[in-house]
Amino acid sequence: MNTRFNASAVVAAPVRIAPLALAITLGALVPGTALADPSVAPTRHYELVAGSLGAALTDFARQAGVSVQFNATQIGALRAPALVGDFSVGAGFARLLEGSGLYAKDLGGGVYLIQSVSAGSTMLRVLEVTAERSGQNPLLPAASIVAENSATASKTGTSILQNAQAVNVVTREEIEARGAGDVTQALQYTPGVVSQYGNTDMRHDWLSVRGFNPGRFMDGLRLPYGVLGYAQPRIDPYLLERVEVLKGPASVLYGQSLPGGLLNMISKRPGTGADNELRLQYGSHNHRELAFDLGGDVNEQGSVAYRVVGLGREADSQVDHVGEERTLLAPSLMWQVSDSTRLTLLAHYQKIDADGGGAPPALPALGTLYGGAGWGKLGPDTFIGEPGYDHFVNEQFLLGYELEHQLNDTWTLRQNLRLSDVDTDTRRVQGYMLSGNSLVRYAWAFPEQSRALTIDNQAMAAVQLGDVEHRLLLGLDYQREEGRYDEHFSGLSVSPIDLTTLQYTGDAIEPPLTTRRDQDRYQVGLYLQDEIQWHAWSVQLAGRYDVAKADNDVTDYLGGTRTSVKQDDEAFSGRAGLVYSFDNGLAPYVGYTRSFAPTAGTGDDGEALKPTEGEQYELGLRYQPVGSRSLFTLSAYRLTQQDVLTRDLVTNQRSQTGEVEIQGIELEGKMEVTQRMQAIASWAWTDSEITRDGNAAIEGNQQPFVPKQQGSLWLDYRLQDGLLKGLGMGAGARYLGASYGETANNYKSDAATLFDAAVSYDLRALTGEPGVSLQLSANNLTDREYISTCISAMSCYWGEGRNVTASLSYRW
Repeated sequence: MNTRFNASAVVAAPVRIAPLALAITLGALVPGTALADPSVAPTRHYELVAGSLGAALTDFARQAGVSVQFNATQIGALRAPALVGDFSVGAGFARLLEGSGLYAKDLGGGVYLIQSVSAGSTMLRVLEVTAERSGQNPLLPAASIVAENSATASKTGTSILQNAQAVNVVTREEIEARGAGDVTQALQYTPGVVSQYGNTDMRHDWLSVRGFNPGRFMDGLRLPYGVLGYAQPRIDPYLLERVEVLKGPASVLYGQSLPGGLLNMISKRPGTGADNELRLQYGSHNHRELAFDLGGDVNEQGSVAYRVVGLGREADSQVDHVGEERTLLAPSLMWQVSDSTRLTLLAHYQKIDADGGGAPPALPALGTLYGGAGWGKLGPDTFIGEPGYDHFVNEQFLLGYELEHQLNDTWTLRQNLRLSDVDTDTRRVQGYMLSGNSLVRYAWAFPEQSRALTIDNQAMAAVQLGDVEHRLLLGLDYQREEGRYDEHFSGLSVSPIDLTTLQYTGDAIEPPLTTRRDQDRYQVGLYLQDEIQWHAWSVQLAGRYDVAKADNDVTDYLGGTRTSVKQDDEAFSGRAGLVYSFDNGLAPYVGYTRSFAPTAGTGDDGEALKPTEGEQYELGLRYQPVGSRSLFTLSAYRLTQQDVLTRDLVTNQRSQTGEVEIQGIELEGKMEVTQRMQAIASWAWTDSEITRDGNAAIEGNQQPFVPKQQGSLWLDYRLQDGLLKGLGMGAGARYLGASYGETANNYKSDAATLFDAAVSYDLRALTGEPGVSLQLSANNLTDREYISTCISAMSCYWGEGRNVTASLSYRW
């Protein structure tokens, strides 16, 4: 048998067995010959004029709702015939490629790779097979800013239209079109997602989703967090194929999570037919970067493929004395063990070595949020730490695999595993209080380490019972994380700094170790999901039972004491949803889901923190015009979180404020307006309220980092003919509403409107050969100065100023 098993694909809808068996038999006659995909939709009508083969393939794939990958060298100046009439996907590709010596190889999941016909082989005519379509593979390139399905929302790759919970997907194409340099920038045009500290931190991506910190996942597995959140890996977007945000509680599939949602990042992987790339960048604040993305087949059969992604970066920042050096290497290997088994190995190593503590220092509200101070304005470049002392180092190593085996026509088994190791070391001098024109400061250090093991076992089945189709997912996952946080502190041990002169004193030394926190967390979860399809109705039912334990030890070296707290929690979480899909592309839905999050550690009283629970009701409407690659989503939700955990960023003391209620409306549209123009539009209205708190003055206040209004619009236009063929121009605007930085609502950051732009020129579009592409991208084009947030009188943060980056890429 010479079929290629798509081990990353979702469980396909049941097909008619006899035609499928016939297709497989004929496929065995000619190695590498493309047969009609048994998961494609019925024929569709096309009217494509004769012209450039590259343009014809791209246009046909867009109308067919699939993606196509090809090397420009292969296509060259080849022409395609007209395509008029009703064709399936396979027949359409065969017609366009007739006589070219090329064929469309089905990689599975709606992705096709254009390859040369092997020497000595003969192309067979495409065999038509009628079957239901399973959709694109959510782990492979989307070839568009619009993703049709998600790897996160159901773990089965179900179409976004059939999911009863809001999910936003930022594809590789969108990341590149906007020139996003980090994950926070990639999500700047996503409704309901807020950058908490203005995206000026080189250590982490601090985000808020529907009012809460999102759980962070990569390839469906939870990333380490550490004890207090400093030992988190930072994932560079150059590693990623897409970034997905699942809105609302997600415990039913992923275990412990807060109700705002989770962030799942999908790695680049081998065997996708992607171009090789070498990229040079230079930009604002002396940003210099060399990156590469290389891959291909290891053997002639194509059963083993590799990919290596890497980069080296040196950059300063908008803040004096703050900069970084970054090194990244991410190799991966795919082995098609047999027709029914695939193994993918994924690894990456990254080191960030950052002067100045890797992030802007917290500044007083006087001189930033408020004027009238004797020292005047403390601008975005102000550094109140100590050069030579403030420093940050992060070393992260992730190693894992994805193993999939198709047991039979019904069952598919998966096991995903990852080992993670993150070491961080942070030293900073920070402000404590004002004394005249001087800022009283203290020095501290807080190294944190995390070791984690995560395993997710899945069994999936597609079962047809009369007119009802069931897509079953049974899973058992295990998570263990060991973390250690050391705090070095010895009072106000650094001389004050005069804010009128900002002359550094040079007397900061690392304080002695005062407190050590050791934390071991375990979680085992058993979950079951049934996605039911009956005619136009889609029903999602899921339930999960979790057992979670945590051991927390705190050693006070000054007091000579050691305290231990053990936690043993268990809970049931569930989800239910209903979707109706109209023939015109409209899909209204309603959903309900719950969250459960064991909260390790102790509060101010020394007692173990209680588990947090949340629930969300959501009503939405999606629209995907028939035959288009556009997707519009409108959702309205109400979520409640009880026993909300808060942490004082100065004292590190933690407490649970009680209950928070958030309700809102979100709108997102990702559109291919024409073949030349794409657009992204979003808007969010969010109303948050702390409904219960031990401090009566807090009740009725807004949740921190939750602006009531935010909106964005991005337009991208690309020329496809003439002397300027390959020229692209993009422009966007983002509105960030006013928000508070702490629960007392004493410090309010004003609203701001920011503008972004990008210009690119792909010379390959002119020559049809491998070659160079250029891009110039700018964030906050007008260099608008704004305070992102203030969490206290001594802790205000400027937002990211103008950042311009020029890229030179060579692809082949």
